[in-house]
Amino acid sequence: MPDVMNGIIELRDVEVTLGAYPALRGVNLSFAEGKSTIIMGQSGSGKSTLLKVAAGLIPADRGRVLYAGQDMFHMSEHGLLKMRGTNGFVFQDGALWENKTLFENIALPLQVARPGIGMDELRHRVARALERVGLEDSANDRPAALSGGEKKIASFLRALIVEPTLVFLDEPTLSIDHAMSERINQMIRDLKTRGCTIIAVTHDPTLTATLADRLVIMDAGQVVEAGGFDEVKKSRHARVRAILAQVLGEIASYDTDLLELLDGGREDGAP
Repeated sequence: MPDVMNGIIELRDVEVTLGAYPALRGVNLSFAEGKSTIIMGQSGSGKSTLLKVAAGLIPADRGRVLYAGQDMFHMSEHGLLKMRGTNGFVFQDGALWENKTLFENIALPLQVARPGIGMDELRHRVARALERVGLEDSANDRPAALSGGEKKIASFLRALIVEPTLVFLDEPTLSIDHAMSERINQMIRDLKTRGCTIIAVTHDPTLTATLADRLVIMDAGQVVEAGGFDEVKKSRHARVRAILAQVLGEIASYDTDLLELLDGGREDGAP
């Protein structure tokens, strides 16, 4: 079901083909400012493509992507730079520059967004960010010297260094240990407390239950359900329930709230 609510980012009839594969098919969706939206779906459903299109990293083949009412792919250079300066993207694999130090990776978005920043302020802000997560001793290391969890933390720091008001997260807690996952979850909760708009792809039920104001369910490149968290998690739509059961069924332990996705509503004959 399409989501036509006005938002900071709007996708209108968006289609994307990757090679011969239709990754997104006629997507109509809005992301509300100041809210946290979780995108869920099975592997290959188009959720990561949707996230990257919404962030302006992948252009739509058809349709329009609007940021604050402006077509994202027809913005002036100044408008695009301004948008980038208020947005942050955390990639699933970290996507750090391998030929740059940790300090240089984190400093880069700040240098692009604030070209007039002085070196003393730049060093201070990056050093403070590294100290906050205990990575100050790794400032001169290259990504190859970092663990998987440290790379993910570094990707967060790089995205947050510009103090964004809109943050995109692609599987932020995937393939990292419990301790690192807790640190990242706390960083995300802090963003939510600050009133950031958060758009995240995840199948982590604990993160979903604590973060989501809104839920988007993807299947075969289409949005099959979108709306408030409480509304979507209690959906009687057979395909929605099947997708959620399969996605959450891959997780060994469930958040109590999200168990309703698997067994709620059976008393009235829902599938």
